Amino acid sequence: MQILDNLYIYLWQSSTENNCNSVVIDGKVPMLIDPGHLHRVENLLDRMRADGFDPGRIKVVVCTHAHPDHLEGALAFKKPSVKIAMSRQEERFIKEVGWPMYMAQGLTLPDFRVDFFLEEGDLSLGKHRFEILLTPGHSPGSICIYWPRHKVLVAGDVVFLQGVGRTDLPGGDATALKRSVDRLSRLDVDLLISGHGPALQGAHDIEANFRFILSVLL
Repeated sequence: MQILDNLYIYLWQSSTENNCNSVVIDGKVPMLIDPGHLHRVENLLDRMRADGFDPGRIKVVVCTHAHPDHLEGALAFKKPSVKIAMSRQEERFIKEVGWPMYMAQGLTLPDFRVDFFLEEGDLSLGKHRFEILLTPGHSPGSICIYWPRHKVLVAGDVVFLQGVGRTDLPGGDATALKRSVDRLSRLDVDLLISGHGPALQGAHDIEANFRFILSVLL
């Protein structure tokens, strides 16, 4: 679904469609954030085409973290014209610690590559400028992506509507998650796109959601 001129959001209601929410930001360097499970990518591509966006234009695939439901689909874009990115900490985590999580789900660790690492600070793609925030807790190298121009926060599995990412998986850290959520709560956000569940629009409701999470859940 197209939200802004350059912003498409694909919210998934059923695991038979896909699992994690996906985001496309169009421009000179079109970016896909969190492609989901590999065996569900075709559903995502169909929805992109229905919106009039050609998936073949994607140049950068960003994974907010390396859990299977966010990372696997990156394999569908494994070609020289597409660059795959995540944080250095998350690549280390998936290689050293995360593989048991794949095995527990009957999955094989994807033969993925990382073309460039996302560090804390600014990321410029064409005319778009984003802020990359390292937000550990749900996983050691989780990132969130903030688009200041439109006050959009792509939060991965750090924060949801009245919820937060679980910390009982390998590499989870509840104390680090609380710090990450507190940090995100200080941003000026008009649209919060989480890794699962509904998006939340409106600064007042987003601020109330952060207050609820910090006072009740963390």
